[in-house]
Amino acid sequence: MTQHDQLHRYLFENYAVRGELVTVSETLEQILANHTYPQPVKTVLAELLVATSLLTATLKFAGDITVQLQGMALYSWR
Repeated sequence: MTQHDQLHRYLFENYAVRGELVTVSETLEQILANHTYPQPVKTVLAELLVATSLLTATLKFAGDITVQLQGMALYSWR
């Protein structure tokens, strides 16, 4: 069963607590279905998807967000 992507903001008015809850299961399943990535790459892709979802929901600007990673090439999956 596929969950839909969701982003919910919450605020506890009497406390200094606020946050956002993100679910990106549907989009992540679509991304991972097209490639055979190893588990570490799948994990990083999931984290980046959540991070960019939070950034685009939180930042107020007109434009695009681009995320780029650079590593030490400790492994290759191709």
